[in-house]
Amino acid sequence: MTSVTPGDPAHREGVWPKADCPVPAEPLYGPLIFWGRLAMKFRPLALIAALLLLAPTAGAQTSQRQWFEDGPTPLRYEIAVTPNAESGTFTGDARITIEVTEPTQTVTMNALGLDVSRARIDNANVGVSADAEAQTLTLTTRRPLRPGQHVVDISYAGAIQDEAYGLFRVEYQDDGQTKRALATQFEPGDARRFAPMWDQPNRRAVFSLTVTAPRDQMVIGNMPVEQTTSLRGGLTRTRFADTPSMPSYLLFLAVGDFERVTRDVDGVELGVVVRRGETHRAQEALNAGEQSLRYFTDYFGIRYPLPKLDMIGVPGAGGFGAMENWGAILYFDQYLLVDENSSEAERQNVFGIVAHEIAHQWFGNLVTMMWWDDLWLNEGFASWMAAKATEAVHPDWNPWLAQMIDGTSTAMALDARQGTHPVVQTVNTLDEANLAFDTITYEKGLAVIRMLEAYVGEEDFRTGVRNYLNGRLYGNARTEDLWTAVQAASGQPVLEIARSFTTQPGFPVLMVSAPDCRATRGATLQLAQRRFAMDDASRTSERWSIPIVARRLDNDAVRLVMSGESQSAAFAPACTPYLVNAGQSGFFRVLYDRANFARLTQRFATLDDADQLGLLLDYWAFGRSGDAPFTDYLELVNVIPADANPIIVIDTIGSMQALAAYAEGRPSDAAVKAYGVRTLRPYFERAGWTARVGETSNDSQMRASLIAALGSLGDEAVITEARRRVRSGEAIPAGIRNAVLSVYAEHATHADYEALLGQARAASDFVEQRRLWRQLAAAYDETLARRTLQMTLGNDIPRQLRTQVIASVAAAHPRLTWDFLVANRTTVEGYLDPLQRLEFPAGIAGASSDPAMAEELERYAANFPEGARPTIAAAQAQIRLRAQTVAERMPAVEAWIAARRR
Repeated sequence: MTSVTPGDPAHREGVWPKADCPVPAEPLYGPLIFWGRLAMKFRPLALIAALLLLAPTAGAQTSQRQWFEDGPTPLRYEIAVTPNAESGTFTGDARITIEVTEPTQTVTMNALGLDVSRARIDNANVGVSADAEAQTLTLTTRRPLRPGQHVVDISYAGAIQDEAYGLFRVEYQDDGQTKRALATQFEPGDARRFAPMWDQPNRRAVFSLTVTAPRDQMVIGNMPVEQTTSLRGGLTRTRFADTPSMPSYLLFLAVGDFERVTRDVDGVELGVVVRRGETHRAQEALNAGEQSLRYFTDYFGIRYPLPKLDMIGVPGAGGFGAMENWGAILYFDQYLLVDENSSEAERQNVFGIVAHEIAHQWFGNLVTMMWWDDLWLNEGFASWMAAKATEAVHPDWNPWLAQMIDGTSTAMALDARQGTHPVVQTVNTLDEANLAFDTITYEKGLAVIRMLEAYVGEEDFRTGVRNYLNGRLYGNARTEDLWTAVQAASGQPVLEIARSFTTQPGFPVLMVSAPDCRATRGATLQLAQRRFAMDDASRTSERWSIPIVARRLDNDAVRLVMSGESQSAAFAPACTPYLVNAGQSGFFRVLYDRANFARLTQRFATLDDADQLGLLLDYWAFGRSGDAPFTDYLELVNVIPADANPIIVIDTIGSMQALAAYAEGRPSDAAVKAYGVRTLRPYFERAGWTARVGETSNDSQMRASLIAALGSLGDEAVITEARRRVRSGEAIPAGIRNAVLSVYAEHATHADYEALLGQARAASDFVEQRRLWRQLAAAYDETLARRTLQMTLGNDIPRQLRTQVIASVAAAHPRLTWDFLVANRTTVEGYLDPLQRLEFPAGIAGASSDPAMAEELERYAANFPEGARPTIAAAQAQIRLRAQTVAERMPAVEAWIAARRR
């Protein structure tokens, strides 16, 4: 799944926020994102009623873990549904073939929100009892069932949801006509809303799906259509071919006025399914799908196992961006379609998200985690594979460099404070399963995989992955299975390293020093480790087995694994600076002795791009944590080359905006913004307003990022030009359109606001509606922000965009937005799908630096399930850390800036 963080602020073109600073940004990558947590930064979270703990009878969910540990096993589902999009209801019949291993008189499975009208086992009527709180359906026979196979028949009715879970519907406009489309979203636990079933990842079964729908609408399932039958009343019954054995959360159905474009990719029918009239926007996704299919087939050494692979786009938004249903990947339009207004960031996102979801067709679908404890096996690995595919197809995008900013650095920020958790975590309930779709799962998981691949080597790592998959085809696995396979292929102590980074929270910082090179013939590198912490709660005693690559700038690398609290390593004697974590593949930070830091600063321009960025990221973090003066980071900024890699410039942009946010309301506000403008202006003067022949995709994103950032920092020349371009009505190039509109919207007068509002109301395409409403929500004027918030209570804004608009307002107005949420809690929570409800308020509150907000969030979440406590604690820690940065770190920054203005 490509997941989305509903609480994230509105995203602006190409600018990444620093880890916990609520700077509006459109990340290049990411969780949904951008790919892994859309995305992207996209973390799906759900509010699902706590399951009633049943006594451990045959087929019942255990009190320790809410799953079916024993009892009947499903072998085959034959599900036939007839949805009615207008009424919001559907009817269904399910025939389930089960295997019973010991006599039992009860058969218990999952079901939620289904009204059962009839149930039979082996053609005999049975008693039916539903437990809504436990989300179970129990069938009771007159006599015990004997061991062997039995057939269960259930007739039922259910609800079509208006938010993106279960079987849901979306509305959109087409030439002034309101149309509806249906789609499904079942991960992790909503297939039970579609049909009674054993709804957990290790109960794989074959699915046969039949759908009765209007004849003029297209139906899409996991597999190709096997048979169609015309019925009275303008209906058609469509039966799809059987799926392979798979978990229930991968089942898929879509119904709508669609068109489909296809391409043969080495015998696989690759398709993009879109609303009628939108096929011209599908070509980039089709190209990305072809490139990804071929790359993964080669990497895994296993052919894609289904005859077709569709990518289905529907208008709308929710707590996720895309979902990897086997053979039928679901996307919201903005993550699949590309048009004349699409920026380079949006185009890169489409490739990354497509690659992430197609990687799942092997890693997650062909082999699935046993239970949600090991969710990262699906999501972290798919995120890593997406980056590898991007590197292979678009090396000029520098995906690993970009990943350091939005992915790895974001995970480190969360992992260094209260509220984090191990990559492999204990999951007992569906609440906890939904909360597991987060930055640690996606981005730390990705980073640990990358570190281990760098340690053992690409070929040995791929051999281990291939062996892991081939040994478990159409089955389930645990984390240890993957590491055991890689260790066997490489002969390296992978298990020890992997366990230390995935089974405990946090990550290490290495304190590194070397003797004065002038006072010794030999040289010994002294290393010590401790947990890197941003708050007192995280100053704990974990230790790691750390694969390290160290080198002096003019010498070969030294490789070692550090296991203890301290260690020495032989090193080349010289007075040149040295690097630890050279190449930046390790998931740890490095704090150098003062002499080496000074030498690295002097030689900064000669470092590789990754090492330049790694040094900047480490010392930004140390400035926040107090491990080094914040001014060390500013000294590094001073020596960034004029022709620095665009991604390094984009990271610097995020820093300048973060510092401005910390200074907001302080006497230094104007001075800190002016410093940001002085720092960024030279890069913009090189980039200019107009694209140059031969420039890269990242150059284009840097230009957009600079425009957006300079506008937010108050650069009058940029603000004036943005206003001129928008007010004149001239065509704005796609590469800078979002950035120019964001500057215009942020500094909107009342007349500007009315003009932008008119465009938003007139837009009929959902992707363009999303762009315009989120821009409208960026206004700095508090009166306009209040007006925007009020509109979320009416019908002006499409329903599925309302929470995104609220979150966008929070970026500049956290207190105003929080008070609005509290005052309108019932209404706003009614807009949230189950993937958003627990995290949305934490995201809104987390944009604040007011310590009082942490206490208000505590009161708001008083009735949240226990599994949500880490999410609330993480938001509270973020608020307090930002407040600490403002109070304790900013005075030194302000003094440094003031001294350099003289």
